[in-house]
Amino acid sequence: MAEVIHEFNSEQKLEGLKMEIIRKFDELFAFLTEHRDSLLTRLAKMKEGYDTNLALEQAINELKIAKANAQTIMKSNLLGPVRKVFDDQLVGLENSKVAVDNLEMVEFRCYSQKIRTAVKEIDLFEIIPEYVRRENPILKVCKRGTGNGELINPRGIAVDRASNELYICDKSNSRIQVLNTEGKYLRSFGTDHLKEPYSICLSKEEVFVTDQAKESLVKFSLGGQFLKETGSRGYTAGRFKTISGLCHEAGLIYVCDCNIQRIQIFDSNLNFIKQFGYGELKLPKDITVFSDRIYILSQNRNSIYCYNRDCILQNNLLLTGQDQQITLAVFFTIDKKGNFLITDITANEIRIFSPQGVMKHILGIGHLSYLCGIVLDNSNNIICVNYGIESKGCFQKY
Repeated sequence: MAEVIHEFNSEQKLEGLKMEIIRKFDELFAFLTEHRDSLLTRLAKMKEGYDTNLALEQAINELKIAKANAQTIMKSNLLGPVRKVFDDQLVGLENSKVAVDNLEMVEFRCYSQKIRTAVKEIDLFEIIPEYVRRENPILKVCKRGTGNGELINPRGIAVDRASNELYICDKSNSRIQVLNTEGKYLRSFGTDHLKEPYSICLSKEEVFVTDQAKESLVKFSLGGQFLKETGSRGYTAGRFKTISGLCHEAGLIYVCDCNIQRIQIFDSNLNFIKQFGYGELKLPKDITVFSDRIYILSQNRNSIYCYNRDCILQNNLLLTGQDQQITLAVFFTIDKKGNFLITDITANEIRIFSPQGVMKHILGIGHLSYLCGIVLDNSNNIICVNYGIESKGCFQKY
């Protein structure tokens, strides 16, 4: 009888210790959540201009220190100390193996459901300084029409790094318009060779355009002279089904073949070289090359595919950091630090993600309608175009 009572008491002690661990983890999670909300509230006030006396650099440093302190507290209360408590209390208990197994279950449940969430949300404190206080456009030029400098349903946009001129796909006007970074009209071309220009990229001497109506790839000189065209609707190499974004790198043209879910590569003379990604990609919408990696934006999969220069898939980067994910991504660009700037045509927002895929900023709320092309000019200004009826075909700078 005594042996039975001892076993019963052991189970009681084990259950009590399990409850104590859960209580401690709950307290820790509550602390992290409270601290996070306080910091985010302060950051929001700073962004809105209510805390103008607080220097931005000081605020960023305080946020980073707070994150480090929270993580230190978290680690000091994690598995090691808790296991020591168990080890001390389990001395003399006959069913120690069961107790340790139960302990590992409790640790895993607490860590996976609470602490991981807290750490993930703390990561949001690492804001990107160069995009803070840029929520509203510093320039907004909206002109809908067929005249010079007027746009109807603009799509892709590219920048000539040598001249800092902007080349815009003026889709419904079947042309490319060239503007300066203040939105002033410079010239236009392509009406005899384009129907629905969608995306555009530049080399040092040439302009490459995808045309969705003709499912073709078209080449012009920087001055606007037609040079060559290739492609048509179809499934074989060199043909397209919903041709989309493209980019130029080291003499090669990478083109998104969205509905066939592949990337086709051409040389600068528009000769087909090879294709990749079939069976791996899901709805590739836009593409760029950065730091020896090929990045491909999925249209509505909340992800960016990363390939090496040999066209071998390295990873599929999932975009995180918010409750409302990307709903319909159309264009993106990458800044010098590897941050992703993505346009969401449904949410009408510019969403900025870290190189790890964590969202850090949202720009343009209330100013954009059917947001499309995006590019960074030589001064690191964000230039984008959108085509909602209320925006009339709009050129905006942030």
